[in-house]
Amino acid sequence: MSRQALNVVLFALALGLGGYAAWQWQRNRVPPPEPSQRSDYVLREFELTALDDAGAESFTLRSPYLERDRDGKSLTIRRPRFAFPSDSGRWQVRSDKAWVSPKASEVQLLGGVNMVGPTEPSGLRTRFTSDTLSIFPNDQRATTDDRVNIDRGESTFAGTGLRVDLAAKRFQLLNDVKGHYAPRQ
Repeated sequence: MSRQALNVVLFALALGLGGYAAWQWQRNRVPPPEPSQRSDYVLREFELTALDDAGAESFTLRSPYLERDRDGKSLTIRRPRFAFPSDSGRWQVRSDKAWVSPKASEVQLLGGVNMVGPTEPSGLRTRFTSDTLSIFPNDQRATTDDRVNIDRGESTFAGTGLRVDLAAKRFQLLNDVKGHYAPRQ
């Protein structure tokens, strides 16, 4: 046998053994465990009051369905109805879904968000509608980068991006602002 033929045979043998070793290694690998799809717990048709670190009310929530994530300790809620207390009264908020962060420092409202402010002495209420809204109960503020419509009596405003100070009942639209301001009677 020539030296060149011997090299070809040895190369083919090494290639075959390498392929066999790779196949055995792949076969013996243990797949990663499937992530748990179970919730830590589920609540149905409930009402709860979340407290802040000082023991004061952070928000009250009513919903037909809530589940808590086992790992992150966050909450996922369907058709939530929130009430956020502030110095000026209670803000009522509804949406299709919501997510509450661990320790309830942030509430993300998703889909069909409708937030109504406390009644003012004049009897007017401010209403915000958007696709998303993030509320930070401890800071008494709310934000979104989405399109927002605001109604307050006969005044209407629309814009992209919103910052709300819930305690002072002040809001700021950030971009593409259009509106009609009706003077007070």
